[in-house]
Amino acid sequence: TSPDGWLTAVVDGPWAGVYLAVDYTGGDTPLPDAAQVRRVRITRQDPGAAEPAGVRSGDLAWAVEGVGQAYDHEAPLGVAVAYTAVPQYADGTWGPSSSLGLTVPAPAPAETKDLWLKSLEQPGLSMRVMYGPDQGTTSEARQETAARTGTPFTAVAYDTAAAPAETVTVDVLAADIEQFRLLIRSGVLLAQVRPGYQKPDRYFVPGTVTEKATGRLGSTGGYAVTFDIVPMERPATAGQPMMAPAWSYDTLAGQFAAYDGVAASYASYAALATNGAVT
Repeated sequence: TSPDGWLTAVVDGPWAGVYLAVDYTGGDTPLPDAAQVRRVRITRQDPGAAEPAGVRSGDLAWAVEGVGQAYDHEAPLGVAVAYTAVPQYADGTWGPSSSLGLTVPAPAPAETKDLWLKSLEQPGLSMRVMYGPDQGTTSEARQETAARTGTPFTAVAYDTAAAPAETVTVDVLAADIEQFRLLIRSGVLLAQVRPGYQKPDRYFVPGTVTEKATGRLGSTGGYAVTFDIVPMERPATAGQPMMAPAWSYDTLAGQFAAYDGVAASYASYAALATNGAVT
């Protein structure tokens, strides 16, 4: 919780994400005119980044009468980050900022499932898989050349080189392959590994995907799946709704037959929106 008590962050360990919640009516000193707050902007400062990045569901998030929630499924793993929340009033003006820091744990070196593949559009499909042998990266040049009359030298026009791409092979257990097939075709993915691999987080859309069973037909223990990670820019965050893995109104409807059961299980809307992570 931030020093002023208005911003709370809770690490969602099983999904390597962060629940975020603001409550400008609480804390040691509630925010003046908290009832006039309508939205909140939440950003994340990553190590070495020139400027903060907007949290996908917090740019902006609804915070009617000073209470709102967001979820960040894209924080880098194993390094400290800082979150900042700034409320917006009904008249469009902004209030004071609240900040806190935390670290989302990365897979430990002893863990074999060391690559997170996260779906931006369907976060509940996200999963960890075993990263295969490193095959290296390739950064394609962006240049044009032309012969010059009267000189042995070539004229070169060039631009920024393409981001390093790589061909990846991952091991997927037989029990997980159906979910993986849905994940790999779910749109934009985020690939994350532990800091020790010295590979940046990368957004990409898989192209050709090759599967090969690792055992005899009918008794396979898993699959070796090969695809390319060709990095793309991070998709825009503005106006995106809150999406948390394995938690939605459909999930809630499957657990409770009536709203009375929901009200008895969650003490506040913040608790409901974060599946009990924030009370």
